[in-house]
Amino acid sequence: MRPRSFARASGWLAVLIIGVPVLGLVPLAVLRFLPAFLRALVAAVAVFALAWITPFHVMASYPVHVVRCGGLPVVATGFAASMTYNTPGSAHYWVTPLESSFFCTEREARAAGYSGP
Repeated sequence: MRPRSFARASGWLAVLIIGVPVLGLVPLAVLRFLPAFLRALVAAVAVFALAWITPFHVMASYPVHVVRCGGLPVVATGFAASMTYNTPGSAHYWVTPLESSFFCTEREARAAGYSGP
């Protein structure tokens, strides 16, 4: 029973290691014949989609909040239980993977339990 299950598992592993990349070559071959701007658009969408499923999804959601707020959002973090926020234009305003929330106004950040700088 054991050799058979090893053979089955190694067969699936071979499919994953060889088959998946080969199947990925088909869309790449089709993209070659598209105009450059469409290739760039497909690449941007793919990178953005991958960013949503990685631990850095906060970084990927930042542009969404920029559009939602109509400008740079207030960046809040709960890292190390600090529960602080920074506003655009402040010396400590930056976005890192440790940020946990974005708000359009300081009032929203304070209502969520964050304190100012």
